[in-house]
Amino acid sequence: MARILLALVVVLSVVGCQQPNFAARPKPLTAQSIALQPGDVSGLQRCDGSGDLQTVLQEEKANDPTGYYENATEWEQWKTQGATEAYFAVYGRTPADCDALVARGTGAPSGGLMAGLVVKFKDAAIAARTYRADSTLLGFGPKDITFIKLVGGSVMTGVVTGLGPQSVIGRGSAADATYYFAFWQNKVVDSFFIAYDLPAADAEDAAKSVNQRMS
Repeated sequence: MARILLALVVVLSVVGCQQPNFAARPKPLTAQSIALQPGDVSGLQRCDGSGDLQTVLQEEKANDPTGYYENATEWEQWKTQGATEAYFAVYGRTPADCDALVARGTGAPSGGLMAGLVVKFKDAAIAARTYRADSTLLGFGPKDITFIKLVGGSVMTGVVTGLGPQSVIGRGSAADATYYFAFWQNKVVDSFFIAYDLPAADAEDAAKSVNQRMS
């Protein structure tokens, strides 16, 4: 009996040593997992125009060939520079607000809109270099901050934004509408964010949520 018990102990010890490691492994970050999520926005609905950039471009090709050509060309340039993937997420108060972003729209959103573009790069050095280059993609770019300055709004850059040293935030109002822009680089990601006619606190919280997912 003693030999049987000893053998059993040995077997159990060997099996125990061979147990697989069940420690949870973090899921790899993707542009989609970093981008705006439903929990980041309150009272807004996800717009059909959201999706990975290739899908967004194909949709634009059918509805706005001129815009497609410009955006597709820019995206090819970004990929040549080291971009690996991008995701565009947009949320509106109403379907009409969502439609304001596409060719069939009737103009500016009337109930509020929040949109963000997240671009992932091969490494942090490329992400930082692209951010400093002030390139344009999907309509996001330096002209947005220039607009804020032209309407007499405020612009902050660097660590005071709360989004890191490579960042800029612009706030302003024009034609009875409010605007909030936030562009920043964090590790291997560049992020471009806009909130239209929404409380500044909601816009800031959403941008910070996106930034936290980059870490």
